[in-house]
Amino acid sequence: MSFSSHTPTQLGLEVSREVQDFSWRQLQFCTSANSRWNTFLNQICLDTFLPWLQAEYAPQAQVWTDVAHSNVWKLVNGTAIIMDTRRLILIPDKNVETRELSVPQEWIDIPNWAGDYYLGVEVSPDGEWLRVWGYATHEQIKNQGSYNSEERTYCLDANLMVEDISVLWVVQQLYPTEVTQAQIAPLPTLPDTQVENLWRRLINPSIVNPRLELPFETWGALLTRPDWQEHLHQTPNIVSLRELFEGVLTNTWQSIEALFNQEPNFAFSFRQGIDTEQTSIQKAKLIDLPTKQGNQTLVLMLILTEETDGRLLVRVQLHAKERAQYLPEQAKLELISASGEIIQSITARNQDNSIQLKRFKCPTNAQFSLQVSLDDFCFTENCVET
Repeated sequence: MSFSSHTPTQLGLEVSREVQDFSWRQLQFCTSANSRWNTFLNQICLDTFLPWLQAEYAPQAQVWTDVAHSNVWKLVNGTAIIMDTRRLILIPDKNVETRELSVPQEWIDIPNWAGDYYLGVEVSPDGEWLRVWGYATHEQIKNQGSYNSEERTYCLDANLMVEDISVLWVVQQLYPTEVTQAQIAPLPTLPDTQVENLWRRLINPSIVNPRLELPFETWGALLTRPDWQEHLHQTPNIVSLRELFEGVLTNTWQSIEALFNQEPNFAFSFRQGIDTEQTSIQKAKLIDLPTKQGNQTLVLMLILTEETDGRLLVRVQLHAKERAQYLPEQAKLELISASGEIIQSITARNQDNSIQLKRFKCPTNAQFSLQVSLDDFCFTENCVET
């Protein structure tokens, strides 16, 4: 049911009690304040606007099903609707002042996400009504809007938008071939190994806003993959340092002898090159690092020593797997706190065959991450002392 909106030419719709209740219930599946607001606003917007559109103008209109919007809303604001050969992108907001339309970059610069028309929608804070206050084309937003690099949004002044949504239906009838999209640059194709490592990094609970964690080209390339929604539900693997110290076997962290069981002489020479106490436990894992010259296998090593107070002393090293090789120049080894702060960082120089973080003591239940990175590649291992 429509109602009198703030301006006669703007579309106002009441939100049914059923839609409100359903939208509120969806919040139980959200883990952050941002995803809760996105889910609430977009669910109300979709379940109210789409039935109106189907009843008034486009019976065949349907939600874009290439992605599950419940997953999209955890990361990005916006809802896509397919209407004939056109795609509408609803951008809801709870702000009363509609001076500009702010569109997440994903809906503009990811080729298979981009829409034809973008609708600004105000949703009342209590979710009882919504107002479609204007629309613009992809071309307008891309070419006339301003880009906010911190928020990764395109913003278009409200004065450049068409306020009366009924104009859109007229344009569709009179000019069905209207050019609505600006040119979109293609995104890179990421190797599977890089994809796995990037998602392992992004699902770390300490990362509040994954969409701002990577360069946009890399982030956009992740979202073009059909399996990105599966990665979103992964549980981050957390390595227990205490279990490693006590000899509990894992699939990835192994002793040097087990890791190089086909090369006993190499394992011996590798151990000989490590200056450590007799009571220390050494565990290592292999990392396949993509470089411009091809993939290079590196060895990430943990050296754990129990102090007299019961705490573990931790040393972290990164080695080239082959003795005759050097680490890739500019490869980084970093220690990151549970809150995402970089505590230590060291970068490989020309002709370094190993790098090492400063030793640190790890209190019980302390959590941290070890990160190996080079260019857009990033491997993250989440650890806890328990």
